[in-house]
Amino acid sequence: MSEKQNAMRKQILDATPKSQKIFGSTVYWITIFVAAGALLVPIFILANPSYNMLNPNLVFQAIFEGASPRDIWGYSAYGAFPGGHFYLRHIAMADSWAMILIAVSCGFGFLGLVPAAAYQFVKEKDRFCAVLGTIVALLILLSAIGVLNIG
Repeated sequence: MSEKQNAMRKQILDATPKSQKIFGSTVYWITIFVAAGALLVPIFILANPSYNMLNPNLVFQAIFEGASPRDIWGYSAYGAFPGGHFYLRHIAMADSWAMILIAVSCGFGFLGLVPAAAYQFVKEKDRFCAVLGTIVALLILLSAIGVLNIG
């Protein structure tokens, strides 16, 4: 980069509120964590297919045969769909870790908004943005735990 580009970049970074940097850094590291997990967890799932909530061999076979979701869940350890966040009861199974990574990656906005809104409220004294961030974080949380849904 040229010296002029470096100076412009520094000026932009200096003008960026700290709360936005906190949000960006949090989301960045969550993305790195989830991406690393997304590379490793499938290896564990396929290494021991019978030690999963859903045996991938049976699930793929059912999908390719055109089975319905109800039929596919029939191959699970429960024999039917066990309900939301069931993977937390089977934390030692590899596919549970895949589902946890999916939940974390879907809720990264919540995990980034909480410290950013707190910083806005306490340090930056930007009450309006802090309240908006808190409302959005609350909506994400309520959606993640199943209180709010489309259906």
